[in-house]
Amino acid sequence: MRRAFVFSCILLLACVAAFASVRVDHFDAHLELLEDGTLLVEERITVTFSTPHHGIERTIPISYRLPVTAASLTIGFNLRDVGLDGADVPLVSKRRGRNQYLRLGDPDRTILGTHTYTIAYTLDRILLFHDDYLQLYVNITGNEWRVPIDRATATVSLPTSVAPGVVTSTHYAGYLGESTRAGAAIVDPSGQLIFESGPLGPGEGLTIDVAIPREALPIVPPSAAQRALWFLGANKAAVLPIVVLVTMVFLWFKIGRDPRTGIIAPAFAPPHGMHPGEAGVLVDDRIDLRDVSAMVVGLAVKGHLRIEEIRDDDPGLPDKAKDRLGRSSPLDYRFVRRERPTGDVSDVERLLLDAIFVEEQTEQTLSSLETSFYKHLPAIRSRLYGGLIEKGYYARNPERARSFYRSLGLFGVAAGIGAGVAFGSLYLAAAVAASGLVVLAFSPIMPRKTRKGARALEDVLGLAKYIELAEVDRIEFHDAPEKSPEVFERLLPYAIALNLTKIWTDRFEGLLDEPPDWYRGADPVFRGHWFALSMLHLSSGMNRTFASAPRTVSGGRSAWGSGSSFGGGFSGGGFGGGGGGGW
Repeated sequence: MRRAFVFSCILLLACVAAFASVRVDHFDAHLELLEDGTLLVEERITVTFSTPHHGIERTIPISYRLPVTAASLTIGFNLRDVGLDGADVPLVSKRRGRNQYLRLGDPDRTILGTHTYTIAYTLDRILLFHDDYLQLYVNITGNEWRVPIDRATATVSLPTSVAPGVVTSTHYAGYLGESTRAGAAIVDPSGQLIFESGPLGPGEGLTIDVAIPREALPIVPPSAAQRALWFLGANKAAVLPIVVLVTMVFLWFKIGRDPRTGIIAPAFAPPHGMHPGEAGVLVDDRIDLRDVSAMVVGLAVKGHLRIEEIRDDDPGLPDKAKDRLGRSSPLDYRFVRRERPTGDVSDVERLLLDAIFVEEQTEQTLSSLETSFYKHLPAIRSRLYGGLIEKGYYARNPERARSFYRSLGLFGVAAGIGAGVAFGSLYLAAAVAASGLVVLAFSPIMPRKTRKGARALEDVLGLAKYIELAEVDRIEFHDAPEKSPEVFERLLPYAIALNLTKIWTDRFEGLLDEPPDWYRGADPVFRGHWFALSMLHLSSGMNRTFASAPRTVSGGRSAWGSGSSFGGGFSGGGFGGGGGGGW
């Protein structure tokens, strides 16, 4: 404790000694505002050295951190001249962080007494454009001087087109953040604005604020494009989303874009050897629950199972009321395994059958599969993708390609949030997170088909075109098959996979006099439009049931998803600023 006290005293004495050895007698700044908005600055700093020093240091901010976003705002700075007592002086000028660092003096000699340093430079992009006026808001001395300043003055020369009488002004003196106004400028006989402060201690500074009517100085504000270029030049990370976008476009062209498809002609049959689930995947490069439901109906059409409606013997008044308006949906469905199938099945279809009829059961209700069927979905999904790869439609698993870019995009978003918190920068967070969102946006289109897959997609789209246009009256297809229950049944599973169930069933309204042998309704009388509704109810019921997981699994979620002028001014505000001291 005693050592800490002694150390603090020694440090305090050293600071006092340093202040006593160097003192700024007068900080006199001359500012000339040109017609184009450029500001010429000449600082005349009179310094008294009580002990030997090499010279002075001066830091001038040229990059500022904006509030809230923490983005950088950079102004133009051009050093024109420096001097010591009217003569040249050795100079070191370099960029240090956000400041331009100037060191005036000879490292091989020291000086004593009173001397005057001059620093002349040009500032650009410092005018603030408001609706009615231009604002010249400049921190003259800076609030980072390590030595006291006995007197600070600033003289502002305006363009000849600006009459001093139309200008309003004020200035602030004190520590950073002090907002007490020290009064308006004094206008001398030549029309110059003169600001002056009393003695300033270390850390105190002089700031001026001048408002010029827009009509008195009609400077055209920078365009949005120019502002954007300045912003990108000052904030390199802002270019990151653009770089990522260009990179993702390149990657999509090289490894994500499907081979070009040709003219899509109507097709009256699905591609040979392709079941409905594969057709559904080829359209959007993903497995939907609708694809699984279409495969179930496809298995029924092939004769592997029969689907039966289950209804209550006494539907009750609410259901009877529904019957007056239209057919009510079944309470449940029963799947019955058939012993004499008429068609072969693929590996994934056999897996689907085993998932429905577990432990060699021959009957299973749809409701009994709720909260249990979801366990089989990952294997079905993997096997379905594997079959498409084996057939040469994809070179690699499209889900893995999509997941890779989705994970990369989500990591970018999380990294942006983390960077924003770590560095306190909303701008940096937005730039990194936006890059992640770009990758995330590309993830759905990154899976790539092979040439064989693109040709197969042409056939699937041709089949979709036939189904879609088949409902339009008087459309004629060359060699189109006659409408028949057999044609309806054969293409129904593909219509379900392509989300065209209603269109396909509407086409055959009036042609279906009896239900297919694989479907058994609960009503004794068969009507074609009722059967169409049954298909829609069946498909939506299977979609809901197949994805249903108990609330103890994944939280009960589906298992399928993988500053103005004068109003707010203060000492240390505006452009300019910095500080200095002896060395």
